[in-house]
Amino acid sequence: MNNPQDQRLHALDAVRGFALLLGVAFHAAFSFMPGWPPGIWAMNDNSPSQFLSDAAFVTHIFRMSLFFFIAGYFGRLLYQRLGAGGFWTNRLMRILVPLIVGWVILYPIIGYIWTVGLTKVFGGTLPPMPEMPKTPGAFPLAHLWFLYQLLWLYVAAVAVRALVVRLDPAQKLRGFVDKLVTGSIRTMIGMLTLGLPLAAALMSLSFWFYWQGIPTPDMSLIPQVPATVGFGTAFAFGWLVHRSSDALKAIEQRWLQHIALAIVATAWLLHVVHTEPMAQPGQTKTLFALTFGAAVWGWVLGLTGAALRFLSNYSATRRYIADASYWIYLAHLPVVAAFGVLVGHWQLHWSVKYPFILIASFALLFLSYHLLVRGTVIGQLLNGRKHRIWGRKPETPSPSPSPTSPGPGSPGPFAANTAGGGAVAQLRGITKRYGAVTALNSIDIEVRRGELLAVLGPNGAGKSTAISLWLGLIEPDAGVVTLLGGEPQDIAQRRMLGVMMQDVEMPKELRPRELVALASSYYSNPLEVDETLRRAGILPFADRPYGKLSGGQKRQAQFAVAICGRPKVLFLDEPTVGLDIQARAAMWTSIRALLADGCSIVLTTHYLEEAEALADRVAVVAKGRVIASGSVDDMRALVACRQISCESSLTAEEVRSWPAVVEVALEDQKLRITTTDAEGVVRRLLASDSRLARLEVRQAGLNEAFNELTREAA
Repeated sequence: MNNPQDQRLHALDAVRGFALLLGVAFHAAFSFMPGWPPGIWAMNDNSPSQFLSDAAFVTHIFRMSLFFFIAGYFGRLLYQRLGAGGFWTNRLMRILVPLIVGWVILYPIIGYIWTVGLTKVFGGTLPPMPEMPKTPGAFPLAHLWFLYQLLWLYVAAVAVRALVVRLDPAQKLRGFVDKLVTGSIRTMIGMLTLGLPLAAALMSLSFWFYWQGIPTPDMSLIPQVPATVGFGTAFAFGWLVHRSSDALKAIEQRWLQHIALAIVATAWLLHVVHTEPMAQPGQTKTLFALTFGAAVWGWVLGLTGAALRFLSNYSATRRYIADASYWIYLAHLPVVAAFGVLVGHWQLHWSVKYPFILIASFALLFLSYHLLVRGTVIGQLLNGRKHRIWGRKPETPSPSPSPTSPGPGSPGPFAANTAGGGAVAQLRGITKRYGAVTALNSIDIEVRRGELLAVLGPNGAGKSTAISLWLGLIEPDAGVVTLLGGEPQDIAQRRMLGVMMQDVEMPKELRPRELVALASSYYSNPLEVDETLRRAGILPFADRPYGKLSGGQKRQAQFAVAICGRPKVLFLDEPTVGLDIQARAAMWTSIRALLADGCSIVLTTHYLEEAEALADRVAVVAKGRVIASGSVDDMRALVACRQISCESSLTAEEVRSWPAVVEVALEDQKLRITTTDAEGVVRRLLASDSRLARLEVRQAGLNEAFNELTREAA
């Protein structure tokens, strides 16, 4: 079954495909535009349609802004998953290569079709072709301009992100922006304010044909202000929506209100387009620009919310269409133009010819995708993978749509879903810096289903940073953080977590029973309160004010709060600090019971015997790197140490100077010697001390292995 985050990606992928395919219908209508002078399009049909003109205007209000909004969302998702290097490799292959190759192949074909069409329009004589404007950067990008614009926006987004990360290390500003994003959607203020930059850019235009909306930047390599502002705002807001864990839910909740207001705004815009097609300085132009900006965001948020509401489930058909949409949009322009030229002088009504163009174009484009793209290297380039064409088994829903999220605005394929291979949480290639200090350096750690992973390391090793990344409290500078198949910032993932940090404050006036009841209310299927209290061993003092509990009892109450929601992943940071022997043993029993129920646990502890008793695997972190990982026995085997204990008249200082001695301590009147040459040290002990007694030799424990590993790392 898909988790909520995956379902949201299915919905957003459907929106992206819809925006691209809508462009095919938009361009197919151009030959039917009433009042357009010959030469603007390849054909002026003999059956113009005001209805198609109005429909094209309405779709043109939002379709590219909708695309860039989704592109921003998926852009950040991709950056988070692949890191900077992987992000740019992916984008250059999926955006820059199709832009260059597509233009080289398609532009001559488009030119030929225009030549044929205009010759037909002008009665067999081709008129002189207009020259390219003699302005800096002039270049005919045709319909591929959106890829060029997208590359600029990626550069800007990554640059701004780097600046923000440097200026806001504590993430206070980013936290405020996250709340602002969600709040603007819930209150619907965003629909009005997000369009203001675009409105200002449109009002600055000296020549503005209302119908064209945001002027298409298809004739210059220099970014144009209205398009950069309008589409850049959409891209930036999509990026920020991905940051905010509750934003998509707010968009889904307000979908109907946004669409309703968008319809009202669009109706007034249509009225103005009919009565005053060309913008003139004055109040009407100002109101039109402001209303246009509001309509853009009403449609963008409304349609996205509707998709989240109704299209979140997996659909093989929608998945196939989404896969095909990138290719179809890249290849569509010469196809729809050619069919427009073909039917332009047929003595038929537009209501017959326009559907014919759409059906014929989509049939040819889908067929070309299925036969020439889907199972070829072209499909691998555009969609990230090849599909079997003939004889393939029906696709079944995957836990994550990311491998099938093709196209310029979506994240593209990734190696595997983290939930697939037993991993419930992963850090892949993670680097995290705090100013000049590198807390984590290209670190890789995974937590497997049903295991306890003990993360060990000296103070400052990066353990807390790793936990904070999994909890979504901070973001990496590079690399991929996954949690339960999704992202740690998503509320759906957080509701499957339990967390017990080392430094915790709880309301002193509340009782543990009340604290557990309150925490349980945030989960959909929590344990019964009394059962939680029993498992945590706090029934005897469950009705005593938290502020009057001992330090150990407070830790037990915190443990109860951490486990009350039946967590799938539990983070325990020094959980038994301050506990007496009996309470520690009881907590160990509870932890083992959680593991038996399938819970995955990440444990950080300074009590190495605790890790030795509980851990399935151990990861030793030092100086921001994983220096060793494996089972407890694996860790012991990594070091060739054994431990000697004995009663001796020799001092620890004397023995410490011997060859092959790693460490010496005096405990309970006995020397405890860690050595890499047990036989040699024993022979020297016997030779040096005739009164040597109670001699024991054993394999070194996790404590000795840890000490040697971290000493080597230093």
